[in-house]
Amino acid sequence: MPHLKLKWAFGLAGAKQVFGEPAVVSGRVFVSDDNGVVYSLNADTGCLYWTFQAEAGVRNALSIRVSNSSAMAYFGDLKANAYAVDAQKGTLVWKVRVDEHPTARITGSPRVYEDRVYVPVASSEEGASSSPEYPCCSFRGSVVALDAATGKQIWKTWTITDVPKVVGKNANGVSRWSPAGGGV
Repeated sequence: MPHLKLKWAFGLAGAKQVFGEPAVVSGRVFVSDDNGVVYSLNADTGCLYWTFQAEAGVRNALSIRVSNSSAMAYFGDLKANAYAVDAQKGTLVWKVRVDEHPTARITGSPRVYEDRVYVPVASSEEGASSSPEYPCCSFRGSVVALDAATGKQIWKTWTITDVPKVVGKNANGVSRWSPAGGGV
């Protein structure tokens, strides 16, 4: 350890937080930030290959799939969009919203196995529920399997199988829902 020296450094312009760890694949470093910017850097020099702007912040590490002559980068954002981006060029291949709940988000890293991308779905409903005007709580966590080439949904499984229903009202007359939770 005492002989280690800094090889290069790279600043993420405007970023306040970085949650996902960098992915290092085929001589490149892939990293994302809270502004939704995804970066591809040269692992030896730190020089920028490309950036990609997601619709919302990215809190997860990218999953990179290298096959034959192509490479794809998979990740999700804080609006529950899953993305496939050409890892060499930084161009969008597909984008799919995996959950329509207004507080749904992707904070865990998607995983690729064979020809599928498995996307964990969480939410920010805990924060929204602090408002007495919010009809809490109706989000259910899930895992969504997508076709790696097209983004087409293959299946979705819920952590809570029962569909939430109104079970009462709070002191302000706003609906209370149940069951809910189980973000992945």
